[in-house]
Amino acid sequence: MILKNYVWQAPEYFTRQEIQELITASDVLPWHAGQVGTPADEDSEQEGGTEDHNIRSSQIKWFLLEQNHMPKHIENKLYQAIDIANEQCEWNHAWDYMENPQYTVYNEQKQRQGDFYTWHTDSGPFLYPNGCHRKLSMTVQLSDQDDYEGGHFQWLEPHQQFDKMFTNVSNIDMTDAVKTLSFSAKSIGSVVVFPSFLYHQVTPVLRGTRKSLVCWFSGKPYV
Repeated sequence: MILKNYVWQAPEYFTRQEIQELITASDVLPWHAGQVGTPADEDSEQEGGTEDHNIRSSQIKWFLLEQNHMPKHIENKLYQAIDIANEQCEWNHAWDYMENPQYTVYNEQKQRQGDFYTWHTDSGPFLYPNGCHRKLSMTVQLSDQDDYEGGHFQWLEPHQQFDKMFTNVSNIDMTDAVKTLSFSAKSIGSVVVFPSFLYHQVTPVLRGTRKSLVCWFSGKPYV
């Protein structure tokens, strides 16, 4: 699908005080290993997938909304951001609710490649028991740019490469299709929103620690 806008970026949408409130609220939550695969359900604090360090290496926590893990004013501000992004980018995706947000940490690793998440989408053919699936995804930066190196958020805009495809072409250079988040949108409190079907990745963290909040907004299947 060719989009007019692939991502929405709002530098420093959250204040430093709000980000600190969020981090403080996460301190009491248990750690889990990042997993890949089909989610168990939209309310689970487990992903229902498997650990595969060839695809993803990270540590996560879950904000369970029904247990009020997240400050309500921050939750409301997430809803405001998704509606602004959805309207300004003219995606107009109909969503019904936000899934439990995920607090994600990528660290440098002394003995191996730093934490990362290879190319993937947040949505797939699966449906939750309520008949919904993911429509929009959001990432909130919880770290300063100087807290880490690497850990770039990237996404694919491959329509120009697809235009060059012919039956006798076997190799397509995807270099220009890879887009990287602007430096300003990596500042603490910044928000990035994109359709959940968009291919994206987080490159290996080379130094320090990258923290983020990941949210998904789900709704009925497209018709």
